[in-house]
Amino acid sequence: MHIKLSTRFKPRYFLPLAIASILLSACSTTPQNAYAYITNQGENTVSIINTATNQVINTIKVGKAPVGVAVSAKLQRAYISNVESQDISIINTQTNQLIDTIKIKGSPVGLALSPDNKMLYVADWFDNRVIAINTEKPILMQEVSVGDAPAGLIVSPDNQWLYVANRDSNDIAVIETATLSIKKRINVGKHPFGLALSKSGNLLASVNVQEDTVSIINTKTNTQQTIKVGYHPYCAAFSLDEKTLYVTNTQDDNVTVLDLATQKAIATINVGSTPEGISLDHAKQRAYVANWGSNDVSVIDTQTNKLLTTIKTGDKSRAFGQFVLPKQ
Repeated sequence: MHIKLSTRFKPRYFLPLAIASILLSACSTTPQNAYAYITNQGENTVSIINTATNQVINTIKVGKAPVGVAVSAKLQRAYISNVESQDISIINTQTNQLIDTIKIKGSPVGLALSPDNKMLYVADWFDNRVIAINTEKPILMQEVSVGDAPAGLIVSPDNQWLYVANRDSNDIAVIETATLSIKKRINVGKHPFGLALSKSGNLLASVNVQEDTVSIINTKTNTQQTIKVGYHPYCAAFSLDEKTLYVTNTQDDNVTVLDLATQKAIATINVGSTPEGISLDHAKQRAYVANWGSNDVSVIDTQTNKLLTTIKTGDKSRAFGQFVLPKQ
């Protein structure tokens, strides 16, 4: 199940895979290596890339129509949302093997882990809710109704707030994690899908698919700026210094690099076909971009904003969420 109101299920147009196919930023924990976990929605697998060599070192069979990714160095886990089999696959990031599955009665899309790694949040696209799962005892679940077609979600660094992009409500729900209740809603552009949060938590980016814009929200002052990007943007990731934002443009087959001070594009980088998920490896100064249309991952040097290489992955690569797990 990809989400696209046209013919495939893509987060921007999330429909059942039979009708279509399915949305902050940014993403093992052995002493030697770091990995990127790429969901391949068209073949029900996850490609694992060794980011030191930029080679696929394993391909794991997971549930049906995998979309979202959330990784944890502390837990040594990668969580994968499988929208059509209605479950979450759990991969051990030391052995890079599938170790467990959590059943979800719904359509899991976006995933996010709390900073303390105690909670896994799941956006249920069709039932318009977010599920909170205890990572130590996955049978313990809570839920909260949010807006229409929730996609991207991300937790603040202080673990107090969960932000949820509601595509069909054109807003972001701000949820207090302690009570799992909505405290406010932030109106953004049309069809918000991907979310990104800066390291400090002061800047929140909403990628507005149908408006070709990104909303930059100051979480302290609640002020908002809207910046034009490419055609049908999907996901975004902040640089570590919070000065730039990388945005995938699915219908332009490129990535826009925004200077947040000037609100201008400082680079446009051609990547593969239909780029969707993006995650940054700050230590290596790399951006990894999953390309749905060309079944590969583009690697960008974030110092020069140049394409370094392309890695062949699986059919319909999505990697929606934080999918790069840096070396520890």
